[in-house]
Amino acid sequence: MKRLLFILTTAAALFTAACGGGGGSNVQPPPPTGKYSLASLNGTYAFTTSGEVVTAAGESPLARVGSFISNGQGSIMGGIEDVVLPNQLNSIGTITGGSYTMASNGFGTVTLNVTSGGVPATLSFAITLTSTSGGLLTDVTSTQSQASTGSGNFFLQDEADCSSPVSSVSGSYVFDFSGLNASGAPVSLIGEFTVSNGTITTGFSDANVDEALTNGAISGSFMLDGTTPASATSCGRGVATIASQEYEFYVVDSTRIRFISTVDGAMLTGDAVVQSANVPTSTASFNGGFVFSLAGSSNNGAITEIGRFSASGGNASDVLADVDNAGELHPSSAFSGGTITFDPANPGRGTITFTNNSFPFTFTFYLSSATSGVIQDTSLSAAGPGNGVDIVDGSIAGQSGSPFSSSNITGTYAMNWSGLVTNGGAGITDEEDLVAQENISSLGLSGAADLYQFTSTTGLAPQINLGVGGSISIPGDGAGDDGQRNVMTVDLTGANAITFVIYFVNPQQAFFAISNGQTHLDSGVLLLQQ
Repeated sequence: MKRLLFILTTAAALFTAACGGGGGSNVQPPPPTGKYSLASLNGTYAFTTSGEVVTAAGESPLARVGSFISNGQGSIMGGIEDVVLPNQLNSIGTITGGSYTMASNGFGTVTLNVTSGGVPATLSFAITLTSTSGGLLTDVTSTQSQASTGSGNFFLQDEADCSSPVSSVSGSYVFDFSGLNASGAPVSLIGEFTVSNGTITTGFSDANVDEALTNGAISGSFMLDGTTPASATSCGRGVATIASQEYEFYVVDSTRIRFISTVDGAMLTGDAVVQSANVPTSTASFNGGFVFSLAGSSNNGAITEIGRFSASGGNASDVLADVDNAGELHPSSAFSGGTITFDPANPGRGTITFTNNSFPFTFTFYLSSATSGVIQDTSLSAAGPGNGVDIVDGSIAGQSGSPFSSSNITGTYAMNWSGLVTNGGAGITDEEDLVAQENISSLGLSGAADLYQFTSTTGLAPQINLGVGGSISIPGDGAGDDGQRNVMTVDLTGANAITFVIYFVNPQQAFFAISNGQTHLDSGVLLLQQ
């Protein structure tokens, strides 16, 4: 999921303090059952993670985008990755081999042998398949030279588009990039562009750079990249310039492109998704329920924003939202005066404004289809730099399939959350990432998870194969349009229960965020396995 929380990590937090160990849950992972096998991971996959790394040189944010090849029999055959740390040039790594495991429930591991600058390293990931076309993953690398964590996902690449990466990028795309600029300041950049023959012919973006909001036309280009090592097996990799920033890009297929910045010390990552022909361009075609989930930074620290609204004729009603600003919870259903407008000059671009107890929340969005897009918080834009403009972005998605209940929220799901944990009242925060496979039956949870928190007591070791239990409570119709919140309680082996608010997009997808406001500040996604 897209976020900026990883930039705010400062020091190691204790696992026992963060998750309330000692007398915690004794839930155990059930025996894996399902339809997956080694053959389910077969092909070339583009992956990305954002998180944190600890080496002998210290602690730092970390972003990576790459491509690996699996053979359907447990072996990794090759690939390439680009890695960026703040204020450093990208490091290109050749994936020389590796291995993977896959349980029948789609929960597994991927190990990559990577050589960068002549130095070999081993990277480890925990994964959960959402289908044979991809899934969710968490970096759980723990070696003598490096410990790294971070959340992300991976998609099966189209071999035909890989062979011609520049020509396969054609048409209109909506993008969301976030991370850090060359000065180490947080950045959120969303927008759209149209590409023809390797040139961005039209484009527009909204940027929030260290609380300074700007927008305007953008240009750029896509071309082949001559820096790929001769020893690397590269699928769909090229170089792009967008709004004067250079990126390496990886083509998943003609509908999705992955990016990572490569020069001037910036650390930005994100995806561009093709914009459909039926994208709404006015309020007349933008109707129904919508769920949004954003994460990033504020003056207080890290922040998550999650909620829903109903759109009709330019009005936003039935607003329900939850904001966690560095542990300060702001749940509210007291929104009024919601309005929606569209930008006639830029298809799919619009704004939403809510008012909560006289405080205006303003968002800019770009739709990639009638029911999906990216969204950025632009609240308090008139205050100027340093006066409270949250640097927050994420996803917006149309609701369908309600009412939600035990009859349709059922089956096997992949789950991921990422964010920060706090060492009690000490104010020490650090990265945590979890990937899991869950069976939901009668709104009860049962499954397994891998969790990584940078701890001072376990030698920076991930928590592997934890049992997961818990339940989902749906007091009303589940859509939230009745003002009632859904709650998900998660029990992990050895930890006290963690409580989230959960908003259903449809029976196959939900966004959730932490709601206890104490030791965690996380947001995540639940996806039905296909």
